[in-house]
Amino acid sequence: VVAAYEVSEICAEAYRFNFGTDEWHLKTIERLSRDELEAHGATCWLMSPPCQPFTRSGRRQDHEDARTQPLLHLIQLLGEMRKPPSYVLVENVIGFERSESRRRLLSALAEHGWEGAEFALDPEEFGLPNRRPRYYGLFRAMGTQPALGCEVACRWQPVADLLEANSPNAAPLLQGPPWETQPASPLGDFLQGLAGVAEEERELKCSLEVPQEILKDRDDKAGRFDIHLRSDRTSACLTKMNGKLPRGFSPLVVVDEAEAGPLEQRPKVSAQGDGPGAATDYVWRPGVRLRYLSPAEQLRLMGYPSGYRFPPRQNFKVRCALIGNSLNVCIVSWLLRVLLQDEG
Repeated sequence: VVAAYEVSEICAEAYRFNFGTDEWHLKTIERLSRDELEAHGATCWLMSPPCQPFTRSGRRQDHEDARTQPLLHLIQLLGEMRKPPSYVLVENVIGFERSESRRRLLSALAEHGWEGAEFALDPEEFGLPNRRPRYYGLFRAMGTQPALGCEVACRWQPVADLLEANSPNAAPLLQGPPWETQPASPLGDFLQGLAGVAEEERELKCSLEVPQEILKDRDDKAGRFDIHLRSDRTSACLTKMNGKLPRGFSPLVVVDEAEAGPLEQRPKVSAQGDGPGAATDYVWRPGVRLRYLSPAEQLRLMGYPSGYRFPPRQNFKVRCALIGNSLNVCIVSWLLRVLLQDEG
């Protein structure tokens, strides 16, 4: 990594705590110049623009949203650079593939004669019991010397063809993983036991259990719960609002399943639609104890290495927000192998 840009000091603090490096820049993308980017000599750009302009629950202002300006600025600089990068990886929510912002990015890359492959991938397809469907775009300069020697089946196309194959109102044909997916592992494989949870609560100086009065208030208002058992092979998407009930939604697990007994089920109602193993919701009843996933458990679901840690002064909600704004490491590492692979 030669440079990383972020405007959040909290995010930078967590990065430095784990990697102890100085390539992190607290600077807005809009202030970057062509000369500054070229001075880094980066061969690969990894980009995850703000998702709010493209989410189904938002206003979908796309390129007119101020939060899209950093991406549009980079697209402009790409067209001006004398030595542009050879590889680009972009992540965003499903819906980005139909955006004007994507069209502008692909138009800039097509002028340079690049090729690309676009995916819709979910952690469940990688064996992780968590729903987080996302758009991923891989792009590289034609004739680029491969950086890795692994071969992964992938349908590469000239970026110009990706643009021509889809009208502005039609979604591109996004690729899935090039293998027959199997059921994800049980959620319990990623959860701690009661002793492990208690130890993490001591470190966080807070309880992960949701107070009964908050659960009752939400239930009285017909609010839904994303309740999970250890045997489940899925879990609700982790977002920056995780751990902030009654606002937002959070995956919740039963504290003691033996104590709770069987839970009633009803047809699933989800903003993300039905997914593998997610056809029903568990119904909460008074007295059933629920808790948030701990930060350590969330990191496991997001594919982070076991040694990843947070600075001690970052509390539970800060850690949840950082994880919810993050990427799934397993998926991105696989995509990087695809992007940098030897084509033969």
